[in-house]
Amino acid sequence: MTDNATPDSQTPEPQISEQPPAPKRTGGFLKKFLLFLLLLTAGAGGYCAYDAYTFVNTPASADPKDITIDILPGATFDRVAWDLYKAGALKDVFRFRVMAKLQKKLGAIQAGEFTVNTGWTPRQLLTHLTSGKANLYRLALREGLPWWEVAKLVEEGGFATAADFEAVIHDPEFLRQYGIPFANAEGFLYPETYLLRKPKDIGGRAQAETVARILVEMFWKRTWPELTQFAAANTSAKGTAIYLPDFTLKNGVPVRVTPQAAPAQPASPADGAPQTPPAQSNTPSGSATQTTPPAPAPPLLVPVSAENLRYLVILASLVERETGVTEERARVAGVYANRMRIGMLLQCDPTIIYGLGKNQSGPIRKSQLEDEKNPYNTYKHPGLTPGPICSPGAASILAAVAPEDHKYLYFVATGKPDGTHTFSTNLRDHEKAVSVYRAAQRR
Repeated sequence: MTDNATPDSQTPEPQISEQPPAPKRTGGFLKKFLLFLLLLTAGAGGYCAYDAYTFVNTPASADPKDITIDILPGATFDRVAWDLYKAGALKDVFRFRVMAKLQKKLGAIQAGEFTVNTGWTPRQLLTHLTSGKANLYRLALREGLPWWEVAKLVEEGGFATAADFEAVIHDPEFLRQYGIPFANAEGFLYPETYLLRKPKDIGGRAQAETVARILVEMFWKRTWPELTQFAAANTSAKGTAIYLPDFTLKNGVPVRVTPQAAPAQPASPADGAPQTPPAQSNTPSGSATQTTPPAPAPPLLVPVSAENLRYLVILASLVERETGVTEERARVAGVYANRMRIGMLLQCDPTIIYGLGKNQSGPIRKSQLEDEKNPYNTYKHPGLTPGPICSPGAASILAAVAPEDHKYLYFVATGKPDGTHTFSTNLRDHEKAVSVYRAAQRR
């Protein structure tokens, strides 16, 4: 190469681009990461769904057996779940709680004694405990029992103590709520076969009040048609009206609408039985001046007055104790109605027995027939007794509502196995019937 080379022969300098460099591509990684998270979430969700499905539909034990669990009033869901877990009816308390929460049943567990099976799934278990299907036990009350016999059966059945039951049915506030115009609920403890829940341990007013309410509410439900019939036949009656503060009519029968008593309503008349069948007057049945402001929801007005109700229930209780023959009940009621109409003593033996109290046993003695201190002695005191002498059934109540129209004033047992009676219009025929009865007894 020579030293005299021209500038044009030199190598040209490199050109610098004026455009900015392209950015680094990072979108591919982000998409992959989001896809990974999505797959992870879907996988976790699928696993959770599968796990939840498996838990909900898998029995706690492959060896099914019945167990009994007592759920006390106010028990929390967690307390119940732990009891089920310890009893072997549940595998997982937490997941059981989650299932109940999702189904909005955390507060739906019912109190009572339940029989569950370890072979049930959690779904079946929750449904059973929230459906109110607690174990039910039979309380059979036959017609004609006095209140102390009812209390005894309540205690023997394990539903409440006799003492608590007695206290409830003598409580003035309880009587007011149910429109009972007597010193206790005698006559309103309706004879029926009941299926009731049984508490784990008896003792306490709440248990006794629950049973008493069921019995008295059954009275109103069963007797309402007869009371309505009586009201239709007797368009006027005197006496203070009876109110049922917590009831309304549904399908023609009284039903409870609130768990607690409404504000006070007009009181029923003071105790003291009518001496004759209720007289007619121009005062419409149920009319009364309220002594307190009306309740927000009007109470149910009983279709008969307090005096009529007293008359019907007392008379029905006498009929119930005098005859067990359905066909005779209206006839017996007619005998007592006839006697009261002419001012004749009722001379009903069962009233004396009732007045002697729960400790009376054996036949009536002559001294007891002459005892004027017994207010239930209808051989000495005219008219009806101060209150009912037992719990009458529907047939006896209907007989009191519609006594048979006849002229009989006397009746005596025939002595036959069928329990029938001979009815007479005069004393001479009655004495003959008594002689026949005594002869039959001697055979």
